[in-house]
Amino acid sequence: MSSRHPDPRGQGRARRLGLAAGGLVLAAGAGLAAVSLWPGEGRPAPASAAVPVAVAAVVRTDVSARQVVSGILGYRGSFSVVNELPAGVVTWLPGPGRIVRRGQALFQLAGQPVTLLYGPVPAWRAFGPGMTPGPDVRELQRNLAALGFSPGPSDGRFGWATETAIDRWQQASGMTETGIIPLGELVFLPGPLRVTTAAVPLGAPAGLGAAVLTGTSDTPSVSVSLSAGGSAVQPGDSVIVTMPDGTTTVRGAITSVGRVATVAGAAAGTGIPQAVIPVTISIGTSQVAPGLDQAPVQVAITQQQHRDVLAVPVTALLARPGGGYAVQAASGSARRLIPVTTGLFDDATGLVEVTGPHLTAGLTVEVAQG
Repeated sequence: MSSRHPDPRGQGRARRLGLAAGGLVLAAGAGLAAVSLWPGEGRPAPASAAVPVAVAAVVRTDVSARQVVSGILGYRGSFSVVNELPAGVVTWLPGPGRIVRRGQALFQLAGQPVTLLYGPVPAWRAFGPGMTPGPDVRELQRNLAALGFSPGPSDGRFGWATETAIDRWQQASGMTETGIIPLGELVFLPGPLRVTTAAVPLGAPAGLGAAVLTGTSDTPSVSVSLSAGGSAVQPGDSVIVTMPDGTTTVRGAITSVGRVATVAGAAAGTGIPQAVIPVTISIGTSQVAPGLDQAPVQVAITQQQHRDVLAVPVTALLARPGGGYAVQAASGSARRLIPVTTGLFDDATGLVEVTGPHLTAGLTVEVAQG
C-alpha cells in the first residue's frame, strides 16, 4: 500500500528544517549569536530576534514513522428489524441514535412490545412446551439467564425451568404470564442496536414481514482505503486516530483488511484510477462523542518503528550551517550545543529519534515555543 508519508531525508526533512530554523532563533534568544554557535563554519550570520524558549527532557521511548490517511468514523454492522407479528399499527418507536440493549423494546405494535435479545440465530418459531431442541432455545436460555431469570442449563431443551423463567420475565415486564413466547415478540441480534432510521412512521400500519427499524451495532469503527500494493498492514496493527475536532487523538487497532481491491477515484495529479483495499479499525466506545457518525477523521498507520531509542521534540532541533542538526543542552554546569544525528520523525507525537555524544535520557534541552 503506497504511502505519501514524507521522506525524513527528503521533503519531510525540508519541512522540519523550518522548525529547526526556529531553533537557531531560539539560540539567539538564549543570548547566543548565530555566528558564535559554530566557529569556523560558514559565513557569519546576523543575530536573530529573540523568541520564547522552554525546556524538555530527552526521553527513551519508541518512535514510529507513520502513513497518514483520511478515514470515516462510523459504527460496525448494518441491521434491519422486521415485523413478525400479525399486521398492526406502530404505537412506539425509539428515536434515531438511541441504543437498544438486551431485554429492551425495539418497538411496539398495537401496544405489544417486541424485545431485543442477543444471539446469532434469528427467531424463526414460537417458544413453548413441546418444541424440539435447537440453538434458538439455547439463545433464549442464555438471555434469560443474563437477565436474571434462571432458566436452568443452556442445553437447548425447552423444559419446565425455561417455562418458569419465561413466566418470571413476563411478570417483571408487565406482560400476561403464559410461559410461551409467540413468534414475533422476540428479535435476536448479535448485540445492542444503535437505531439509525425508522422504516415505518409512528402511527402507521406495519404488515407481516415489513421492515420497521434499521440500525448498526454500538461499536464504533473507522473505515479507510489504502492503495493496493503498498505497505502491508494486518489485523492487530496499532494506529492513532485524530478525531473530527482535529486535536483529540485516540488509539485504535486494525480489525480487518479486505482481500479484494476496488477501483477508487484517480490518484491526485495523475488522472489514473487507483486500486484500493478497504481496512476497518476499531476504537473504544467511550472515546467517541455522542452524535458522531460518518464523520471525517485522520488515521496514522505505523510503517516503521524503532524501539527504546532517545528522542526529543522536533522543535528542539537546531539547523547547523552546512547541514546537520544540534540540540541546546539546558542543564548542567555548562550549557552546550550537542551535535545530533536524526532517525525517525514521529509526526503523531512530535518527537524525533536522535543520537549524539553525551546525549542521555533525562537531559533537558531547549525547545522553541509558539
